[in-house]
Amino acid sequence: MSIRHQYHHLTLRDLTSTENDAQKQKKKPSASQRINILMILFGLLAMLLAAQLVRHQIFGIMPEKQVAETPRKLRLRGSIVDVNGHPLAIQRFRYAVVASPYIMGPKTKKIVAQKLAVQVGMSEQEMLTLFAENDAKGQNILLNPDIGPEIGENIKAMDLTGIGVYVYPVRFHPEGNLASHVLGFVDMDNVGRYGLESYFDSFLVAPDNKITPGSTPHLTGMQGADALPESPFIPSLARRDLILSLDRALQYTAETQLKAGIERYQADSGVVIIMNPKTSAILAMAGNPDYNPDDYSDVSSDNIYVNPAISEIYEPGSVFKLITFAAALNENIITPETKYKDTNKYTYFEQVVQNWDRKGRGEVTAQQALAQSLNVTTAKIAVDIGEEDFYKTVSRFGFGVDTGIDLAYEAGGIVHSPNKTGWVPGYLATNSFGQAISVTPLQMANAVAAIAAGGVLHRPYTVGMVIKGDEVRVKEPEPISRAISEESARTLTQMMIAAANHTKEATIPGYAIAGKTGTAEIPGLGGYKEKRTITTFVGFFPPDDPQFLILVKLERPNTSAWAGQTAAPVFREIAQSIINMYGIPPDDVRLNKTP
Repeated sequence: MSIRHQYHHLTLRDLTSTENDAQKQKKKPSASQRINILMILFGLLAMLLAAQLVRHQIFGIMPEKQVAETPRKLRLRGSIVDVNGHPLAIQRFRYAVVASPYIMGPKTKKIVAQKLAVQVGMSEQEMLTLFAENDAKGQNILLNPDIGPEIGENIKAMDLTGIGVYVYPVRFHPEGNLASHVLGFVDMDNVGRYGLESYFDSFLVAPDNKITPGSTPHLTGMQGADALPESPFIPSLARRDLILSLDRALQYTAETQLKAGIERYQADSGVVIIMNPKTSAILAMAGNPDYNPDDYSDVSSDNIYVNPAISEIYEPGSVFKLITFAAALNENIITPETKYKDTNKYTYFEQVVQNWDRKGRGEVTAQQALAQSLNVTTAKIAVDIGEEDFYKTVSRFGFGVDTGIDLAYEAGGIVHSPNKTGWVPGYLATNSFGQAISVTPLQMANAVAAIAAGGVLHRPYTVGMVIKGDEVRVKEPEPISRAISEESARTLTQMMIAAANHTKEATIPGYAIAGKTGTAEIPGLGGYKEKRTITTFVGFFPPDDPQFLILVKLERPNTSAWAGQTAAPVFREIAQSIINMYGIPPDDVRLNKTP
């Protein structure tokens, strides 16, 4: 069952409602109309009393009789917590103070100003002037839209004539910027924007503002599902909650190491993704620069809201060679020992291919070509595979379409393939090493995860469980396709270990890593002319039983153009942190081998 099928009833936007104000008639009514008006007024009064009772039930406050009209209420919103129940986005309440000066006498105004001005951040004279300006207008005044609960409760306790204190549910992020691109934010109208808040917007909003005691949520529809994490934040008052696959500690590691890498290598921006490669569960997803969802309007550009891991496409460069070698192994075109003549130049139709240093290596094996990241030999392998089988493999790995992750605004990438407008034969050669093809970081990470998962591509996800009322639903891993055979995946994993060992900056003594670098020139008008690059390193470990996959992408690092000297060291730092965090022993100890 797909995640969209499992969550379909949770994401339908059928819980929203609209409010329409009655239009007042100004013409003089007849006798019968006056009777009807009186009946309507009695009805409205009954509705107002009912609404005030609901307000009292929800917020525990009595209605303020002196305030003529109440602001619109916002419905409660469910919690978003990490895999261990740690809060990432929860409900808090803001207190708004409203004054109705037109029902205050002169003496009352002075008393109110003396007692209230400092509490709402005004001087006594400012408040009195404000009262005087609006007295004749018969309008309510919003004195402060957001004060703390302690001050708000103090003002309520004063019971001042003409002063109302109203309580609104608002979003609060205890960790500030942490996972902001995954979470998104909630605007002043209680509407989710970007990320999970947008994707699950209608689900997260409670169907009404009645708060009634509920039983402990119970698991439904799944066998052998893990229990909910122990957390005081779930179930929430809304009882519409998301329990993520994200781990707060891993998310913090990803973000801090990414920020340090961007500063160290003077990059413009970057992305880190940490996944469980066997299931494609997202354990961490970081983008930099990021923002604080509690202060979402304080950004230099709306582009900062965009999650670069799923919404920004780029040419991946040599990391895409993994897909070419996967296709060649799967179609029995090569073995690791298959030999090719690596020349300093290779022309295929209109396309001229050269290695990164413009030098040929002579006779090389397929294993050496991958480890040394040779463009010429990779292009020759792609030609041997052929257009049809090459692009079928690209498709089975999920490129050219979105992954279906449960986040808003995912991009699908760009794949020019035969029989499509814009494709030319030379693309077969350049696509083989990651040029003239565009992917998202998530697509690239998920494709490599398929290799780690024995050749099976899964749909990535961030939400592991949901609470809806008294029920809990659990996300099960969702296979999408068999990208390559299990044997091909196993062989390619061994080739990736050799490739990672060729990149010393990514290695950790005592631990085998299966990985690959990618250094991509940035295309512009007229070709690849920009000197700076996009660098990527993706790898997983332990290779014999993959538990963690890490992708690091740096945009335009200034200290070096090469992934081995920029993205790879960041990968190593994150991998070392995970090893320390989880106490993963060295391979010899873990596998009970004697050195």
